[in-house]
Amino acid sequence: MTRSAVLSTTTTNPRKRKSTGDLGVSGKQDDASNKRRRTLDSFFTPQVSISSPTKQEKGSCEVVALNTEQRRVLQMVVDEGKNVFFTGAAGKSLLLRAIISALKKKYDKNPAVISVTASTGMAASNIGGMTIHSWGAVTPGMHNIDRQISCIKTCTPAFKRWKQIKVLVIDEVSMVDGELFDTLAKLADQLRNKRTDRPFGGIQVRPISAYMLPRPF
Repeated sequence: MTRSAVLSTTTTNPRKRKSTGDLGVSGKQDDASNKRRRTLDSFFTPQVSISSPTKQEKGSCEVVALNTEQRRVLQMVVDEGKNVFFTGAAGKSLLLRAIISALKKKYDKNPAVISVTASTGMAASNIGGMTIHSWGAVTPGMHNIDRQISCIKTCTPAFKRWKQIKVLVIDEVSMVDGELFDTLAKLADQLRNKRTDRPFGGIQVRPISAYMLPRPF
């Protein structure tokens, strides 16, 4: 009796094996198919390399694909040197990063000719730039050009930036009121002392903005 009881105890608990149904196999096949599809799409879509704008990720680079309209804007800014304003609900930041990367590559031997700015500190930090006021040593609320020029000339780094710059990027330009924008244009004309009929003293200006931003106070 004792032996049979022991045998019954040791033989009535078979181990359950894990199921290896077709669901996992099918899922893996779908993932592989999607990966091949994405690879083909990436191969036939023109791509550009963009670098990270933040100091924490400095040196990192990724390859992205731009659509036809974005590539046209990139061409007008980088290759044709046009003053272009673009806006949009989606893809604006990606295109902006692509343009900044392309401009830095174009002016690799003289990076001081490119300035990346924004209307607010938060927007400036997102693109690795500085506020337009800090960049140009512009006193907020003061629109007297002569006084502004006197102040700027006392700030050697800002005065040098006004002289050297060729391309000025201004992100979130909807937060820059018309009076400040006119002040910037007049400062550029007088500080650069260049004989040109082009606005902003010949500076290529790249204003960017998103949809439906509040108007500046």
